[in-house]
Amino acid sequence: MFFILLLIFLICLLLILVPFLLIRLISSTSTENYGNCLLVIAHPDDECMFFSPTLLSLRSDFYVLCLSNGNNHRSDELRRSCLQLRVKDLKIIDDQIYLKDSQSVDWSSDAILGHVKQSIRQWNISTIISFDQYGVSGHRNHSSLYYALVKLSPTDQIRFFALQSYPIYRKYLTLVEFLRVRFSSKPTGITIFILPGKDCFTPYKAMFEHRSQLVWFRYLYLLFSQYLWINNLKRVY
Repeated sequence: MFFILLLIFLICLLLILVPFLLIRLISSTSTENYGNCLLVIAHPDDECMFFSPTLLSLRSDFYVLCLSNGNNHRSDELRRSCLQLRVKDLKIIDDQIYLKDSQSVDWSSDAILGHVKQSIRQWNISTIISFDQYGVSGHRNHSSLYYALVKLSPTDQIRFFALQSYPIYRKYLTLVEFLRVRFSSKPTGITIFILPGKDCFTPYKAMFEHRSQLVWFRYLYLLFSQYLWINNLKRVY
């Protein structure tokens, strides 16, 4: 029994530590011009739990639109996290009628688009980044963002990239995902952002600003999730 537990421990340790070694070999910074970028998220902590590689890889000014605030304490946490992630500016919405923070609620597309359009004008946005239709975790607030953003009239000036959701066996096997990125051909229509080596601890620093959310299962997420290391974005329009 002892040797089985030791083997499990060593495997877990390998899965945790190897990405810190590999990241310096395969990380890169995008040189493509995306213009001013708007990250549209549903909750404080989405920015660092899911989008850190993108925020830290792009040489663009990043703005964050968060469509719920939890409470004032979480708003402060989000601001401190965004400082760690070098976000230029952010806006936090508190709408308990149309944008209520709940896993059982679909948000109003009209309400979402109203705030998105205002942010596009305010910050001269060229690129929008958000969740895909599953929203990584299946959260209905996350999915609502995608279904609203696909209704935004695409123009030559605005592009929309959606973060791709993956099955649980890919979501938490970061080492396997690194090997896939290194040795497999890139899927058509997918842009891959890998956390820069110099920023390998930054997503963790950002997440630790969200003190109110650090329950036990989030520590497991921080240890094993590929989304802190790799983002696969699909261009929707």
